[in-house]
Formats: sequence, structure tokens, C-alpha cells
Amino acid sequence: TDTPAPTPAPAGPKTLRIRIEHDMRTLDPAFHYSEVEGFISSCILNNLVIYGPNSYDVMNDLAESIKSSEDGKTITFKLREGVQWHNGYGEVTTEDVKFSYERIADPALKAAYADDWAALDHVEVIDKYNGQIILKDPFAALWKTTLPIGSGAIVCKKWVEEVGVEKFGTDVIGTGPYYIADWQQKQKITLKRNPDYYGEPPAYDEIHYFPIEDDKTAEVALEAGEIDFGRISTASIQRYESGGTVKLLRKPSLRFRWIGMNVENPKLQDINVRQAIRYAIDVPGIVKATYMGQADVEYALIPPGLVGYWKDAPKYERDVAKAKEFMKKAGLETLDLKIDIQDTTEYRTWAEIAQQNLKEIGINLTINPLDSSAFWTLGEGEKGKEAELFSNNYSMQPDPSWATMWFTCPQVGVWNWERWCNKEYDELHAKALVTIDDKAREELYIKMQQVWDADAKAIFITHGEMDYGYLPTIQPVTSPHGIMQPVHFKPA
Repeated sequence: TDTPAPTPAPAGPKTLRIRIEHDMRTLDPAFHYSEVEGFISSCILNNLVIYGPNSYDVMNDLAESIKSSEDGKTITFKLREGVQWHNGYGEVTTEDVKFSYERIADPALKAAYADDWAALDHVEVIDKYNGQIILKDPFAALWKTTLPIGSGAIVCKKWVEEVGVEKFGTDVIGTGPYYIADWQQKQKITLKRNPDYYGEPPAYDEIHYFPIEDDKTAEVALEAGEIDFGRISTASIQRYESGGTVKLLRKPSLRFRWIGMNVENPKLQDINVRQAIRYAIDVPGIVKATYMGQADVEYALIPPGLVGYWKDAPKYERDVAKAKEFMKKAGLETLDLKIDIQDTTEYRTWAEIAQQNLKEIGINLTINPLDSSAFWTLGEGEKGKEAELFSNNYSMQPDPSWATMWFTCPQVGVWNWERWCNKEYDELHAKALVTIDDKAREELYIKMQQVWDADAKAIFITHGEMDYGYLPTIQPVTSPHGIMQPVHFKPA
């Protein structure tokens, strides 16, 4: 069921009200489930460096100074002095930096983002404020997506060791401009301004995040003035472009969207079945019906504009006769399958079109809509073996490794819901992480996508856009690819 729309904000503190697509699960940077956790934790935790407002330019955050050696393997930094942890947990020191980065790299933690620190050897503590990040190899993504994003966040060593990983995920102590004051699950997350923040105070006293899963419900709340800012459906763009009380913000997206197939499931182990599905589904039809001409069909994992974009990726146009041939090769006339989807208008549209398409080749597709909390645990552990088809979308950061890292063998049972394990792909991925030359990286990433494509386990749909509606009372700020930056929002 749809989350009820929030009530209007009462008079009192200057409050920013933001729609998020689902509730948070953990703010531990080693285990973020989605960009939603990133929105929230960026208000609470700090990094050595961060991206500036609406920019890919890196600027100092907790680092007073930071520089790389010529070979890229030693990064020397000095912390700002006197920065305090929330709740009286003392001053941030180099020991916290060491703990934060080495814990993600430690195989024992089984961090979802371990690849972000794959090249880390150790962090050398020189003294209380000075240290060095020592890498085993130069690391291409270090300054693009590791240091300035989630895996570069500095956590409080004393607090994490005191409460343990599980509690830390929902009770984070940071150094940022806000702290979590209240969390009403599936209803509202309240952040309050940190009075001891070392930097420039943020514009708002409080930020309220409202989990609203369905775009249409969010749009009603926006139009009623009950929220200030939130994602809207691509299908609603034309309506908002025509004017009214809601303003429109459109940014290109790096997010990739696809229909995945679990290759370990007995029904889908035969590549002929997967090829039949790939040729039967009308992707242009899905894009047209879902996004109303506001999105392009995509055919590969890495989006346009990034190193490794595969412009010559094959286009699998719908071919019912060919799909039936693959069914025949598999020795099948009929097959019952299930597709798990997030219960939103977007993914219901996908599934209903796929259902009609597959019916023509003898595949009976049952649609299983799930709320976000159930959906995002779909591929976890052993239960992930039960998945058949699923809609999916992953956000990413501006480095190709953020597209490819989720489909390695160690990610089976974590984010690799296709449960596809390919040694060549993993070796190429590891090599690309430590290859600095863009031309050489491009070749590696295209080869990885070719290996991926050959096993017919995914049907790419679109990279789409990041489309937001907002009230004219605020000035929203996002990254160049549309990831919101709430600490930089200001009243209009």
C-alpha cells in the first residue's frame, strides 16, 4: 500500500521537507542499500573531501590539506583540528580515518562496498591529525567515487566499537551539520541541526525525510504543499512544464534500469530460455509507455558520457519468431515464470508489457509486486536463489567501476541478483580498478560488457533522467547527475 502523504509542517523551526522513495535501512557507509542512505548520511557524516554543490570538483571537508604522490599510491592528509563527534564522543583523529577505511577493506566485514577500497594497503597514522593513505596500486576511482562519496565517510571508531555494526547502522554518530533526532519507520526521519558543527551552519534547522514509494502519491503531496522537494515520475514532466505551483528540475541520470534473470534458478539455467526472453520483450515499447517519450532506450551497462560507454552494444530488437526458436532449442513449449517488481507505476508498466510479450511465446508471467523493504532484500543470501525475473535499478557515481562492481562473484547473494559468476569478468574488473589511462580503461570496460552480454541474463531498459518537483520557496541543489545535496539547499 502507498505510504500516507505527510501532513503540512507546523510553525516553528525552519524545516526542509523532502520525499525519499523508500525508508532508510542502514547509514553505515560500508552497507548503504541505495542513494537514499547517501542523501541522509551526507548530512550526518563527513569525508576528507567531498564534491562541491552541483559539481564534480573535489573540495576539502575534514581535510585541511590533502595531496597525492606522483605515482598515486600515497595520499598525505592533515585533518582540521578541533572537529567534534556528536554526543560528546570527542575529537576526530587520524585513528578514526584509519578505522573507517580499513574496516571497509577488511574481508571479514564483508562490506558491500569493499571494492571501493580494493587497492588499500593501510592508513599510516603519523600523529593525531596527520596521516597517509597507502595504496598497493594506483586506484583510478579514488578521487572520483571513493574519497568524496559514501565509502570515504569518516566514522567514529569509539562509537562503532562500543555499539557494534548492527546498531551503528541506525544510530550513527557523525561530525556533520545534522544529527538524527527521530526515526519513525516508514513515516518520517527527522534531522536536527548540529549546534557544534565546525563549518558554515546549514540554512535549515531541521530536515524531514518522508518515505513515499509511489510517484503519484508524492506528486499529490508536492502539489498540496506538504513536501518541498521530491522525485516525480517521468510521465508527469509535460504537466509540470506547463507551469503551476510546482517547479521542475531535470538532470541526466547515471542510474541504470534493467530486467534481470537469475541464472542459478533451474527454470533459467538454459541460456536458450534467457535468449527467448530477451528477444520476446519489447524494450522500446516499455520505454515509450512508461516514460512518455522522456527517456531513451539503452543497451549497455555503463551510461553515455562515462569512460567505457559501449556505443556499439548490440540492439536486441523484438523478434517473436527468433524467440520461439530459442524456446524450441530449450525443448519448451510453455513455461511459468514470476517477475518480482517494486510496486510502483513505473515497474508495473514494465511488467505488464513483458507479461503480454512473453505470452506470445508460451511463457506465462506472474507479476509479484513488493514494497521497497521486501523488494530490496530479494537477492540476499540463499533466498536469492529463488528469484526468477526481477525489475531493477541501481544508482551509480561518475566512474564506470560503479556500474560493474555489483556483478562480480563476491557480490552473489549481495547485489548480484543474477547470481552470475564469471572469472574473466572479475579479472577484468580488478584490472580496470588499477588502470589509470582512460583509453586502456575504456577497452577493459567494453570487454567486460561484452562478457556480460554474451550470457543473456539482463535486458537493459533505460538510464532515464532524474526528475524532481519542488516548491518555489526553496533553492534545490544536486550533483551534475541529479543526486540531491540537501545540506546545500536554501530558502528562495
